[in-house]
Amino acid sequence: MATLFFYVLLIVGCVIFHGECAIHLPLYRRGGRLSTHDLANLTSLSYILAGAEAQYARYYREIEGNRLVRRWRSDETKDENDPYLINTAGRVGRWYTHLHVGDPPQTLEIDIDMLSPDFYTIMTTSGRGSKYDTFASRSHGHSDERVHSICRRPSDEFRFAGLNNAVRLDFPICNPSKASRQTLANSGTILGLSPHESLARLSSPSLLSQLLDKNLVADNVWSVTLLDAETGMLSLGGTIARQVEEAKIRGEIELKHFGDPVANAEWVTQQVEQQMSLVMPNDLPWDHHFKWTNVQGAAGWWTVLMKGVWINGAKILKNQPVVMDINVPFILAPSVAAQRFYDSIGGTKRLDPPYDMFFAFPCLNGVNIAFEIGGWNFPVMSGEGTREEALYGPAGGRFSLGKLDNGTGYCVGAVVETSMGVREQWLKSGMKDMWVLGEPFFNGLGVAFDIEEGRVGVRTY
Repeated sequence: MATLFFYVLLIVGCVIFHGECAIHLPLYRRGGRLSTHDLANLTSLSYILAGAEAQYARYYREIEGNRLVRRWRSDETKDENDPYLINTAGRVGRWYTHLHVGDPPQTLEIDIDMLSPDFYTIMTTSGRGSKYDTFASRSHGHSDERVHSICRRPSDEFRFAGLNNAVRLDFPICNPSKASRQTLANSGTILGLSPHESLARLSSPSLLSQLLDKNLVADNVWSVTLLDAETGMLSLGGTIARQVEEAKIRGEIELKHFGDPVANAEWVTQQVEQQMSLVMPNDLPWDHHFKWTNVQGAAGWWTVLMKGVWINGAKILKNQPVVMDINVPFILAPSVAAQRFYDSIGGTKRLDPPYDMFFAFPCLNGVNIAFEIGGWNFPVMSGEGTREEALYGPAGGRFSLGKLDNGTGYCVGAVVETSMGVREQWLKSGMKDMWVLGEPFFNGLGVAFDIEEGRVGVRTY
């Protein structure tokens, strides 16, 4: 497994397969892993939960034409500096990648946002965060065109590994007023990846649409997988399914024939190609390697129907609506579903107030959890994960947020109860009975998001 992760982390930049290019970028979790071998800090976890829930209260639903769409609450703030646009970058616990912008190249941290389609950079006077310096870039293309009351639409050159030439892309800059408190926020860049323009705050194109227009990627699709609790891979215009499968086969062949004088590099490559022709034939479309389900509900987020939740081989829940969001560090479940989930695991208990949204389970109780998506059961939060996760992660494996207390034998579960579905501000955004499949869901799975076809695909890595 370690060989696979090492190989995948080397796939950075544009990988061309049959003339089609997908841009692969490494992902990192700011601040490192959420949980360690230490006791679960319930106060901190409660604070993180409240912050995760709060972001879903910023939306409402309305009818547009013949469909229901989500929109930002325009009356949330009277400040033209828009704190929800500005005070978003550089937060601990968010997943980010790096892009190289300008001449000479500046390496910027790019925060991933699955709830918005906007691509822009924030420049404040705080001196904190990852700031784009227009004066240091000879290739910066100035523009006074406004795409928001505080955002201009300049451009600059972007450099992707694997591409010979730099690519000029629109790169909106948002500057809060120096008299506004928002100028004390972090500088940083946001990469929006939501599926519908109804949630756009800026009248400028997304990054993926620009890459498509310049024929740098072939498909209006992106994908993500988390390799462990701190690293992952983001692919724009494709997936890493083929590269992962090739790495697995290569590792198995090299291990099986270790020390065999015949097994030189050329021979191993031939064996890999032969097996790949059987597992992933070149003439088979890339989307055949995923199990697909259509996006449902109000447009704006990646919402699908999870056909079932399985515990130790038994289906305990069915037809659960979910929204996928990698920046939520838990699996959030509605009250009834959360209770049913833990009732199906032996020895569990709800914690006392004020932490009664969390449940504890016996740390040594190995639980097999699977989510049914696209007609297939995908194992999630099972086992201890990689060697590093076993060494540095929490007791109880991937399903755990940490030990409840020393000597109790109990760990806090990563499936957390949310009451968003019964409170008014969240009901308006459509959170009734809604699960949130956060960070734990993406660990070890490849998840592809097809904007063109309005669907989500999942496969095991």
